[in-house]
Amino acid sequence: MRLVSLHREECGRRVRFLDPNAYLEALPGLAARLPPGARAFAADPGHYDFYGPRCVKDLRPAGIAMAPGGEGLFDLTLTFEPNPFKHDAGLSLAYTGVSSFAVEADGERARTDGGSLPGLGDVTLDEVLPHERGCSHEVGLLGGRILVVARDVVAAWG
Repeated sequence: MRLVSLHREECGRRVRFLDPNAYLEALPGLAARLPPGARAFAADPGHYDFYGPRCVKDLRPAGIAMAPGGEGLFDLTLTFEPNPFKHDAGLSLAYTGVSSFAVEADGERARTDGGSLPGLGDVTLDEVLPHERGCSHEVGLLGGRILVVARDVVAAWG
């Protein structure tokens, strides 16, 4: 991620440290360049409220669905299950005009839990940025990450 920090060096070791502050400081300037759905999702006041029910942190990947989207692109829906100790609902992210989609595992931090992406674990944080094709969305996971470039993304809790 460019602005959201997921780790830092401490005593010569890489340790988990979640800090969205640089992203939140840049977001007012970035938001004007994001497509409408991405802007609404990224700028939602609860998005980075670690204790709130609309924070992406601690969601668990639950499903991936792809469909033709025209113009050689595709549409993608990612669903996330709620953490029962924090969220009152899951999250669905509907991407349109997807030109790039990747899932990467971090072998050092891979987990043994289930979900639709076994071994990748829960969401740590994410980052939505303007892109020449619309927006890029990187979702950090305990054992990897999801990367999407699309025309737009619409988030729905429920």
